Amino acid sequence: MLHQATDFALHLSAIRASAQALLKAADPLNDQQRPFVQHIASISQNLLEQLDGLPATEAAYLQVMPALGAAFRSPQESLIGYARMLLDHPQQFGSEQITETQSAQLETLYTHAIQLFQATDAINQAAFRQRQAQRQQPAAAFDLVTMLYQQAPLYHYWLKPYPVQLVMNLDVILPPAWGRPYHVDGLIRHVLMTLAAELDYQGEMRLSANSKQLGRVTVELVCKDTQLSEEVLASLFQGNGRHLYGQHLHEDGGKIEVVRQHDGTHLLVHLQTRPHAL
Repeated sequence: MLHQATDFALHLSAIRASAQALLKAADPLNDQQRPFVQHIASISQNLLEQLDGLPATEAAYLQVMPALGAAFRSPQESLIGYARMLLDHPQQFGSEQITETQSAQLETLYTHAIQLFQATDAINQAAFRQRQAQRQQPAAAFDLVTMLYQQAPLYHYWLKPYPVQLVMNLDVILPPAWGRPYHVDGLIRHVLMTLAAELDYQGEMRLSANSKQLGRVTVELVCKDTQLSEEVLASLFQGNGRHLYGQHLHEDGGKIEVVRQHDGTHLLVHLQTRPHAL
């Protein structure tokens, strides 16, 4: 269960609501105060849009917040600064003093902005510790289908800005896979995002899992009705440390295979079902 203090959407919704209340109140803001409150409303709306489609769970935040980085964190400093200036120095923004109602709305806004900033820092620190721990974990048996189910909302979230439709078929029971889930998930996410964001793939991707090969379970990603070139396929795992995705998989006995069929290019990520099986 997500702790209220870590509910980013809750804080941002409260900030936006307070800003909108100030803009619509019977006690109007003057021409100097209004632009600052409008900025607060706009910033909070933009940050909420960054979270649109992201599951409101700590597990999701731990994975996504570090990737959003300064684009999510830096605007929060403006929220805090504008609210604090309007509370402490209203005379700098016109001759009128703020009313008690306006002060209460600004206090609410400021409190949530501070809590949002603190929650962002806390989740980033926790994410760093989690990544460090996951990188040290040895290979072990794990449920591949469960992992993919858990990560599915995040795959859809990452692909949201791109003209890609991800269709997942995970209605299958498989033997336990052998490997490191952190690296397997990273590999799948890397392929999805690189195809969509860097290589401008458009269309339908199909992701499923199976155990067609003896002693292996497989994640199958199909770029529907598209035959990816050798150059594109090579770019997925060359340069900028990308070779490590295949290296980590190979260390745990897995491998990557590419098969071209009439319905598109199939990228197969094979995992062992038991340690040291060849």
